Amino acid sequence: MKQERCVARLEKKVSLNRQHTIQLLNAIVAGFVEELIQRGEVSVKGLGCFRVVYVPFSRKKQDNFIQALPPRKKMVFQTRPVADNGALRIIKNKTGLTGAEAETFYRVLFGYFRESLAKKRDLFLEGLGSFTEVEGRYIFVPDKVLQEIVNNGFEHLSVFEVPIQQP
Repeated sequence: MKQERCVARLEKKVSLNRQHTIQLLNAIVAGFVEELIQRGEVSVKGLGCFRVVYVPFSRKKQDNFIQALPPRKKMVFQTRPVADNGALRIIKNKTGLTGAEAETFYRVLFGYFRESLAKKRDLFLEGLGSFTEVEGRYIFVPDKVLQEIVNNGFEHLSVFEVPIQQP
């Protein structure tokens, strides 16, 4: 994570030094990636859910050809109520923090997320992706490496074009 304000807030509220805070954030992101690959989603109570979504084969017409798009998976973030709190479970399992410390870390970290999302402020999570404004919409853009990891089974497939025969 490359958010200085977030790191500084965590250092202060959780009473950790900068290096340890960054190590914990890296461990949490690694836990998110593992969970996304294994379960297909990570819920964050009060925010929503990161999900891996299957996109089936499709085709679209372009000028004088049809473009065939192979199936793939994409990462999305959905703001919706969630009952499970996978993010807190990951923090507890991956950081070695006590239960109370993990809950404080969770509250501070995702409080920062909520604040950034509410203000539509760019938020970059190294290894996971970023929340940013694209074409006037505030969206989650997955990290390229993570997108490649979740699409590992589709890596041999490519887009191809078929010319349209005119009568």
